[in-house]
Amino acid sequence: MVAEANTRPNAGVQRRQLGWILLALGLAALMVMAVKAVQQWTARYPVQRVEVLGELKHVDQTGLKQILSPYLRQNFFSVDLDQVRSEAEALTWIDYADARKEWPDTLKVYVRERVPVANWGEQQFLSAKGEIFSAEHVKPDATLPTFIGRADQAVFIARRYSDMQEILHEIGLSVMKLELEDRISWRAQMDTGLTLVVDESNSLDKLQRFVRLYKLFTDQQKQQLSRVDLRYENGLAIKWKQDHGDTDAA
Repeated sequence: MVAEANTRPNAGVQRRQLGWILLALGLAALMVMAVKAVQQWTARYPVQRVEVLGELKHVDQTGLKQILSPYLRQNFFSVDLDQVRSEAEALTWIDYADARKEWPDTLKVYVRERVPVANWGEQQFLSAKGEIFSAEHVKPDATLPTFIGRADQAVFIARRYSDMQEILHEIGLSVMKLELEDRISWRAQMDTGLTLVVDESNSLDKLQRFVRLYKLFTDQQKQQLSRVDLRYENGLAIKWKQDHGDTDAA
């Protein structure tokens, strides 16, 4: 009698354990069936169209669509938007990209181009963010100024260009080429062909001095100016197109 009493609780525990196991197996089976059902349902919605949006001047829209073409026929719900953005931004002329899905079958990619503010040397460009970048099969833009210097000085050169432009605009001159030389001196070529040379020390004050002198020149004298060296504390040196030697001016 004692042995029989001890076996009854054990049998009850076993039945409960078996019940929990069967319940767990049933739930697992339901989850598998649910996952398969979702997969079958989402497979009915592939990406059918890729649209590229944005004001594009340099970016080849057809080429960009070709790069993004592998996303066509992919599952609409599983497309990795971060990967789409990364692939678009890998193109030289794209500064920023954003990707979104539009129900039921469209992938939209919004792009913003880099804005070049200057040519950097003969084969590169400087962006509005101060980034130097290369662009294959694109020639320097004749409407932009050209900067020459070390890459780590790009932002500094752009700022000095802006300062010079503001001063020289008063006398109708515009800097078309600006070079920062190793000895921290500037060589600026104007749209008239005139070259200004000035050191970094008090460079803007020296440009102001040149502006005051330039206003005193006749039109004929202005046309004959070839080079003006402003690297003097209290004067400047002028070289004329008709080579009569340099002229010192106080």
